[in-house]
Amino acid sequence: MKIRAKATKPQTELVNSTAPFPAMVAGYGAGKSHALILRTMKLIFGNGGNIAYYLPTYDLIKTIAYPRFIEVLDNLKVAYKLNKSDHILEVNNKQIIFRTLDNPDRIVGYEVTDSMVDELDTLPINKARECWVKIIARNRQKKAGQNTVAVGTTPEGFRFVYEQWGKNPTESYQIIKAPTYSNPHLPENYIDLLRETYPPQLLEAYIEGEFVNLTSGSVYPDYDRELNGTDATIQKGEPLHIGMDFNVNNGAAVVHIQRSPLALAVDELTGVRDTPSMIKILQEKYTGHTIIIYPDASGVATKSVNASISDLRLLKDAGFTIDAPKKNPFVKDRVAAFNRLICNPAGDRYYRVNTDKCPNLAVSLEQQVYDKNGVPDKESGLDHIVDGAGYYVSKRYPIKFKKAINQPKRWS
Repeated sequence: MKIRAKATKPQTELVNSTAPFPAMVAGYGAGKSHALILRTMKLIFGNGGNIAYYLPTYDLIKTIAYPRFIEVLDNLKVAYKLNKSDHILEVNNKQIIFRTLDNPDRIVGYEVTDSMVDELDTLPINKARECWVKIIARNRQKKAGQNTVAVGTTPEGFRFVYEQWGKNPTESYQIIKAPTYSNPHLPENYIDLLRETYPPQLLEAYIEGEFVNLTSGSVYPDYDRELNGTDATIQKGEPLHIGMDFNVNNGAAVVHIQRSPLALAVDELTGVRDTPSMIKILQEKYTGHTIIIYPDASGVATKSVNASISDLRLLKDAGFTIDAPKKNPFVKDRVAAFNRLICNPAGDRYYRVNTDKCPNLAVSLEQQVYDKNGVPDKESGLDHIVDGAGYYVSKRYPIKFKKAINQPKRWS
C-alpha cells in the first residue's frame, strides 16, 4: 500500500530518513508525534517488521498514541486489531508494540526491526541513556536494510538528546530541527499563546526547538520576598486552600487564601509526622473555616499509617474537600505554572508570601536549585514545603496551554 500524506519539511525528513538513528528535535506543535506515526506506517507497509513505539508512561500511550494511530488507520481504511491488555496493535500482519520508558528493566521480551521513541528527553539523563541501550537491543528482528530507531522530542536542556545528537551529530545520529512555526496547520494564535504561557527561558526550547540551559541556578529565579510579599493574614470564616505534600515524619502544607487576583500564602505546617497528625492540626487550628486540600495525587496510593487506608481517604473521611488531579502534572509544568504566578511575562506578581507566617516556604523559593539530573534538588530538604505549595498552584492555576495538537485529516 502506498501512503500519501501532507507533511512539513521536518516531518518529511524524519519519515524518509535512512539514518540508523534520526531525531526530530522540535518545538511544541511542530508535529513530531505525527511524524513518528507516519514513519511507523511507512515501515509497516514497507520493509519493516514489527515496530516498537515508546512513550514515557502507559497513560500517554492510552490517551495519545492509541487515538492517533486509530485515527490514521481509520482514515486509511486499513483493518487493525488493538489488544489493550498486551499493548499491541496488529496491522498488515505485523505488530506495533507499545512500551513505556518509566522502567528500563521492562524493555525486554520482544524483538522488532525498528523503533519510535516519543519524548525521550523528558527522562533524566542517566535513565534515558539506560533506556536507549535497551531499545537498541530490542531491534534485532531481521529485515531488508538496516534496523533503525527514530526519536521525536522537545529538547529539555542539555540532557541525553543533546549529548547524543546535539553536541556532535553524525551520519548515524541525524538531527532534524523543527521549530513550532514549521507547522502551517496550527491555529493562528498558537505561538502567541505559547509566549503568554511560558517564561522567556523556556521559549527558545519550546518554540525554536533549541537546546538551552533550562536547569541552572534557582528553580524559582523571579521570586523576590519583597516584591512577592504580603502582610495578609487569615480572616474569620475565610476559605482556606491548602497545598499538601505527603511524607512520613516530614509532611508539609501551605495554607493559602484567595483574594482575586492574588493567591496569598499565609501559613505553613512542616515536619508533620503523618496524615492523621496533619488532620488533627488542621482541625484544631482552623476551626470555622472551609478547608480545600490540594494534595500530592500519589496520595491515593500512599499510606502513611494504616496499610489499608490511603492518605487521600483519611483526608476525605475527616470531612475536608479534596481537589486533586488523577495524576500529578509533570514537574516541569508544575514549576512553570508556579513561576508564571510568581512573575508572568508582563511583570505581574500574583503569588504573594507572608514571610513571617511562611518562613520555610520563602527560603525554599529563594534557595532551591536544580540537581545534576536537571530536576529540582531534593537533597537539601527544601523540596517538601514548596512541593506542597506547587500542588495547589498547578491545580488552581495550571498551564492551560494544550501542547498536543491533532494534525488535520489529510490522508489518501
